[in-house]
Amino acid sequence: MGYDDYAWELAHIRTMILQVERLVHDDDSGQATPVTSPDYWRARLNSVVEAELPATFEPQIRALLARLDALRGAPRTRA
Repeated sequence: MGYDDYAWELAHIRTMILQVERLVHDDDSGQATPVTSPDYWRARLNSVVEAELPATFEPQIRALLARLDALRGAPRTRA
């Protein structure tokens, strides 16, 4: 994978984490699929981390992992 491939993959993961955050915020379990699971995106991100990435990606990866960690304890907003 080249630099542009990693950049694209991380942008895709970031976009999908945003979608998962919206689902959690809206408590929209009707939209739940394996791909809307934070664990799926953590595994996908970890597979990127295992590659030899340029150091410029490290802050972005840490931020994405922090967002996934926040999803674990995110309260549901609807009753």
